Amino acid sequence: MNTTVIVVAVLVIVAVLALFFLRKSKSSGSGAAQPEEIPALTPEQKELLRLSDTPGEDGLPFMFALTTCRHCKKTKEYLDSNDAKYHLLYVDEFHGKDRTDLMDKVRSYNPRGSFPTIVLPGGKVVVGFREQLLREALFHDSAVIAESSQGNS
Repeated sequence: MNTTVIVVAVLVIVAVLALFFLRKSKSSGSGAAQPEEIPALTPEQKELLRLSDTPGEDGLPFMFALTTCRHCKKTKEYLDSNDAKYHLLYVDEFHGKDRTDLMDKVRSYNPRGSFPTIVLPGGKVVVGFREQLLREALFHDSAVIAESSQGNS
Protein backbone atom coordinates (compact mmCIF):
# COMPACT_ATOMS: atom_id res chain seq x y z
CA MET A 1 0.00 0.00 0.00
CA ASN A 2 2.83 2.39 0.77
CA THR A 3 4.37 1.77 -2.63
CA THR A 4 1.08 2.61 -4.34
CA VAL A 5 0.89 5.94 -2.49
CA ILE A 6 4.50 6.71 -3.39
CA VAL A 7 3.94 5.85 -7.07
CA VAL A 8 0.82 8.03 -7.23
CA ALA A 9 2.66 10.90 -5.51
CA VAL A 10 5.56 10.64 -7.96
CA LEU A 11 3.16 10.58 -10.92
CA VAL A 12 1.34 13.67 -9.61
CA ILE A 13 4.65 15.51 -9.16
CA VAL A 14 5.77 14.56 -12.66
CA ALA A 15 2.44 15.70 -14.13
CA VAL A 16 2.61 19.04 -12.28
CA LEU A 17 6.20 19.64 -13.43
CA ALA A 18 5.29 18.70 -17.01
CA LEU A 19 2.37 21.18 -17.00
CA PHE A 20 4.57 23.88 -15.49
CA PHE A 21 7.28 23.52 -18.15
CA LEU A 22 4.75 23.15 -20.95
CA ARG A 23 3.01 26.41 -19.98
CA LYS A 24 6.31 28.21 -19.56
CA SER A 25 7.51 27.18 -23.03
CA LYS A 26 4.19 28.20 -24.66
CA SER A 27 4.01 31.61 -22.98
CA SER A 28 7.58 32.63 -23.64
CA GLY A 29 8.38 30.97 -26.94
CA SER A 30 12.13 30.54 -26.66
CA GLY A 31 12.14 30.76 -22.88
CA ALA A 32 12.62 34.55 -22.72
CA ALA A 33 9.88 37.17 -22.75
CA GLN A 34 9.28 38.41 -26.27
CA PRO A 35 8.69 42.15 -26.78
CA GLU A 36 5.45 43.16 -28.48
CA GLU A 37 6.05 43.51 -32.21
CA ILE A 38 5.62 47.13 -33.30
CA PRO A 39 4.33 47.60 -36.85
CA ALA A 40 6.59 49.48 -39.25
CA LEU A 41 5.66 53.09 -40.00
CA THR A 42 4.31 53.97 -43.42
CA PRO A 43 6.05 56.73 -45.39
CA GLU A 44 3.05 59.00 -44.64
CA GLN A 45 3.35 58.32 -40.89
CA LYS A 46 7.09 59.07 -41.01
CA GLU A 47 6.36 62.39 -42.74
CA LEU A 48 3.67 63.28 -40.19
CA LEU A 49 6.09 62.49 -37.35
CA ARG A 50 8.63 64.80 -38.96
CA LEU A 51 6.05 67.58 -39.40
CA SER A 52 4.85 67.14 -35.81
CA ASP A 53 8.22 68.42 -34.60
CA THR A 54 7.28 71.92 -35.81
CA PRO A 55 3.50 71.93 -36.32
CA GLY A 56 2.10 74.88 -38.23
CA GLU A 57 5.49 76.11 -39.46
CA ASP A 58 4.73 75.01 -43.02
CA GLY A 59 1.68 77.30 -43.04
CA LEU A 60 -0.88 74.54 -42.47
CA PRO A 61 -2.74 73.64 -39.28
CA PHE A 62 -1.64 70.42 -37.64
CA MET A 63 -4.30 68.31 -35.92
CA PHE A 64 -3.34 65.71 -33.32
CA ALA A 65 -6.33 63.35 -33.09
CA LEU A 66 -7.56 59.89 -32.12
CA THR A 67 -9.35 57.56 -34.53
CA THR A 68 -12.02 56.87 -31.88
CA CYS A 69 -12.67 60.47 -30.82
CA ARG A 70 -16.04 61.94 -31.83
CA HIS A 71 -14.77 65.52 -31.41
CA CYS A 72 -11.87 64.70 -33.72
CA LYS A 73 -14.30 63.34 -36.31
CA LYS A 74 -16.47 66.46 -36.10
CA THR A 75 -13.42 68.71 -36.43
CA LYS A 76 -12.19 66.75 -39.45
CA GLU A 77 -15.65 66.96 -41.05
CA TYR A 78 -15.75 70.71 -40.45
CA LEU A 79 -12.28 71.26 -41.93
CA ASP A 80 -13.03 69.04 -44.92
CA SER A 81 -16.40 70.68 -45.58
CA ASN A 82 -14.63 74.05 -45.70
CA ASP A 83 -11.89 72.78 -48.02
CA ALA A 84 -9.24 73.51 -45.40
CA LYS A 85 -5.76 72.21 -45.98
CA TYR A 86 -4.26 70.68 -42.86
CA HIS A 87 -2.17 67.82 -41.54
CA LEU A 88 -3.91 65.08 -39.56
CA LEU A 89 -2.01 62.72 -37.28
CA TYR A 90 -3.86 59.99 -35.41
CA VAL A 91 -1.81 59.46 -32.25
CA ASP A 92 -3.40 56.06 -31.57
CA GLU A 93 -1.97 54.69 -34.83
CA PHE A 94 1.54 54.94 -33.36
CA HIS A 95 3.12 52.63 -30.81
CA GLY A 96 5.86 52.55 -28.23
CA LYS A 97 8.27 55.46 -28.07
CA ASP A 98 6.65 57.21 -31.05
CA ARG A 99 3.30 57.34 -29.24
CA THR A 100 4.92 58.46 -25.98
CA ASP A 101 6.79 61.23 -27.80
CA LEU A 102 3.60 62.32 -29.58
CA MET A 103 1.68 62.51 -26.31
CA ASP A 104 4.50 64.64 -24.87
CA LYS A 105 4.15 66.98 -27.87
CA VAL A 106 0.36 67.15 -27.45
CA ARG A 107 0.79 68.01 -23.75
CA SER A 108 3.29 70.73 -24.63
CA TYR A 109 0.45 72.50 -26.50
CA ASN A 110 -2.43 71.23 -24.37
CA PRO A 111 -1.42 70.18 -20.83
CA ARG A 112 -4.59 68.08 -20.43
CA GLY A 113 -3.55 65.95 -23.40
CA SER A 114 -7.07 65.95 -24.81
CA PHE A 115 -8.14 65.64 -28.44
CA PRO A 116 -8.28 67.07 -30.95
CA THR A 117 -5.39 69.45 -30.37
CA ILE A 118 -4.90 71.71 -33.39
CA VAL A 119 -1.76 73.80 -33.73
CA LEU A 120 -2.33 76.66 -36.15
CA PRO A 121 0.31 78.58 -38.08
CA GLY A 122 1.67 81.24 -35.76
CA GLY A 123 1.40 78.95 -32.73
CA LYS A 124 -2.25 79.46 -31.75
CA VAL A 125 -3.78 76.25 -30.35
CA VAL A 126 -7.41 75.14 -30.54
CA VAL A 127 -8.45 72.25 -28.31
CA GLY A 128 -11.61 70.29 -29.03
CA PHE A 129 -14.22 70.93 -31.68
CA ARG A 130 -14.53 74.70 -31.35
CA GLU A 131 -16.25 75.77 -34.57
CA GLN A 132 -16.16 79.51 -33.82
CA LEU A 133 -12.44 79.49 -32.99
CA LEU A 134 -11.68 77.36 -36.04
CA ARG A 135 -13.74 79.64 -38.28
CA GLU A 136 -11.93 82.73 -37.00
CA ALA A 137 -8.53 81.08 -37.30
CA LEU A 138 -9.13 79.59 -40.72
CA PHE A 139 -11.08 82.35 -42.39
CA HIS A 140 -9.53 85.41 -40.76
CA ASP A 141 -6.12 84.53 -39.31
CA SER A 142 -4.58 82.40 -42.06
CA ALA A 143 -4.76 81.29 -45.65
CA VAL A 144 -5.51 77.61 -45.14
CA ILE A 145 -8.91 77.73 -46.86
CA ALA A 146 -9.00 77.10 -50.59
CA GLU A 147 -9.65 80.14 -52.79
CA SER A 148 -13.20 79.04 -53.63
CA SER A 149 -14.17 78.84 -49.96
CA GLN A 150 -12.72 82.23 -49.02
CA GLY A 151 -15.18 83.98 -51.28
CA ASN A 152 -18.08 82.38 -49.35
CA SER A 153 -17.11 83.65 -45.91
